[in-house]
Amino acid sequence: KMKLSDHVTLAEFEHTSHDISNKMNDVQIASATLLCNKVFEPLRLYLGRAITISSGYRSPALNRAIGGSATSQHSKAEAIDVNIGAKGFFYIKDNLEFDQLIWEFGTDHEPAWVHVSYKKSGNRKQVLKAIKSNGKTKYINY
Repeated sequence: KMKLSDHVTLAEFEHTSHDISNKMNDVQIASATLLCNKVFEPLRLYLGRAITISSGYRSPALNRAIGGSATSQHSKAEAIDVNIGAKGFFYIKDNLEFDQLIWEFGTDHEPAWVHVSYKKSGNRKQVLKAIKSNGKTKYINY
């Protein structure tokens, strides 16, 4: 089993329930490895428990199939969606380097999930909240 970090396997990062090829190339594996080591591992250590990755890498075909953004960092293996609650969200926000951190839907007290991305350089530390407005997803500053 190839591992990207202590607690994340390549298979877990590439997992999809769709019948679409979702394999990363070497550049994407390098990006995923960086994300897992710079964000996922410190977060897991802080929370002291296993963390479920609901979405890691998305091939362009998979991203289109699920209606993802054409510029999604998931397609560059620079983003993960994780179930970490508000505690994990605020830990990342206050303690880690990241590009984008998004509180995805849920309530004012708990996100449904958290999206976090990390780039090799030029991380923006942009913190957003995804909300539904007139049936459309809208991102507002958190």
